[in-house]
Amino acid sequence: MSKFRPILSGTCPKCGKGKIFETKGSLLQMKAPKMHERCSGCGYRFDKEPGYFFGAMYISYALAVAELLPVFLIFTWFLPLGWMFALMFAVLILTMFFNFRVSRVLWIHIFHE
Repeated sequence: MSKFRPILSGTCPKCGKGKIFETKGSLLQMKAPKMHERCSGCGYRFDKEPGYFFGAMYISYALAVAELLPVFLIFTWFLPLGWMFALMFAVLILTMFFNFRVSRVLWIHIFHE
């Protein structure tokens, strides 16, 4: 469980103390989550190089599929196709900042030195 605690809390993979994100982001204000450049505890740099988080998009995609598949399977029996796509789009909009944060935290923890 100790390996998963920093992932679940969104803290540094090296020391487990400094937070990766300054803000969570706000859907109502359309402000994306903001990351710290370095860990406040150990100085670990989160963004290694330009394009470092490109692979995190694949994790975000997998999270979106995992969120939309149950919505599709449950509501496909009750809603027409147009409403189904509208509902799935709403779920994507509501979870986009969550997926952004989780995918980057996972990416940092998978590829930390």
